[in-house]
Amino acid sequence: MTEFSQGPALWQAIIALLIFAAAYVCILIEKWDRMYTALGGAFLMVIMGIVPFGKAVTTYANWHVLLLITSLFIISGIFQKTGIIAYLAAHILRKFRIQPITILLSLSVLSAIISALLDGLLAIAVLVPILLKTTKMMKLSPTPFLISILLSVNIGGAATLMGNLPNRMIGAAENISTGEMLLKLGPLVIILLAIVYLVIWLIYGKKMIVAESYKRELLTLQPASYLASDRGLLAGSCLITGLTVLALLLQGVLGWKASYIAVCGAVILLALNYKELVQLVKRKDYLSVWHGLKETQLLFFFGLFIMVGGLTYAGITGFIAARGLEISQGNIPFLSILLLWLTGFGSAMMDYIPYTAAMIPVVDHMGGMLQSAAGISTVSSLWWSLIVGTAIGSGVTLLSSMTSMYAAALSDQEGGGLTQRSYFIVAAPISLLLFITATIYFKLFL
Repeated sequence: MTEFSQGPALWQAIIALLIFAAAYVCILIEKWDRMYTALGGAFLMVIMGIVPFGKAVTTYANWHVLLLITSLFIISGIFQKTGIIAYLAAHILRKFRIQPITILLSLSVLSAIISALLDGLLAIAVLVPILLKTTKMMKLSPTPFLISILLSVNIGGAATLMGNLPNRMIGAAENISTGEMLLKLGPLVIILLAIVYLVIWLIYGKKMIVAESYKRELLTLQPASYLASDRGLLAGSCLITGLTVLALLLQGVLGWKASYIAVCGAVILLALNYKELVQLVKRKDYLSVWHGLKETQLLFFFGLFIMVGGLTYAGITGFIAARGLEISQGNIPFLSILLLWLTGFGSAMMDYIPYTAAMIPVVDHMGGMLQSAAGISTVSSLWWSLIVGTAIGSGVTLLSSMTSMYAAALSDQEGGGLTQRSYFIVAAPISLLLFITATIYFKLFL
């Protein structure tokens, strides 16, 4: 934790908060390109000395995450050319007889399971392209589907240590077993997911209607007709993408970094599509290259990570947590609930990965002080608060988690229409209801 007195000067910490708040509002209202907004905010933080340039580029700009996201974009974009995604979408439509709410709930539950057992980002990379294609075929807005899936991914990942990245970070910092975590938080996760699906059904259930005439037309579609005619490209792309996904699933066993696995897959797929790259070079179509770089969202995430890093380096997150400990006066039940809401607010305002990284030593320090001063043997409820708070808070806005930002970028790429405003209007009230439910659960059981 960095306190104000140990990091930048107080005025710089205040300026950091103002810069981030201004950039955050600009991104929410979507009047300007969010990439330029994020880069502008990061530039201001660096030139004003809020965060050292070297630390911003090497520490806060997480290059493994940036490489992973960019590579997944490339893999997703090339894989869509094979027609496999459209093929799967057509199969889903025929399987569920074009019942939108059934499709929404099925994909949402599947995304929660994938997030809990594997990885939330992988769930988004696999399911969102299929979802976008499916809703496009039904001529429905993908927004309710995306909202449900994103909330499912963030909440579902809280059930196990293998789920959300903050869980893994907390598991590495504190000796928490998978069984204990599943026993304590599993029931809460199921309750929260049930609330999400109920609210989504109440809001959108009667609005997602596909005309009967259009249903008949869709059911006559043959899934095989969507497959690419170039069978060599089809087979090669499927093989490389499949091996990349398999390697990502087994990265713990293989001991390889996810970013390196994704980069290798992306490079090989680009090599398979060398003809298009050669044509770009011959035409000297630098504008298309620039648009392609923007679509990967690399520069947006780069700027955003530096801005969030500036807040962390300025000690703002640590300062709030320290004041929370003072307010609670050592009362663990009260402190657990306070931490739940503080973590939720913090995770809603910024990416939950650097926020969790800043909070782990704070919670560890809180636990140590409570154990030594009051003789308390366990403070595990504080860790449960941190896990649940980040899981719910990360679903409040599209800027709250890497998975949400990645899904929004995929939606932009396909013209899905998921905006910060349309997401926040629905997700924020649902998240508030989830926080109230979690508070009651903590009060009764944890």
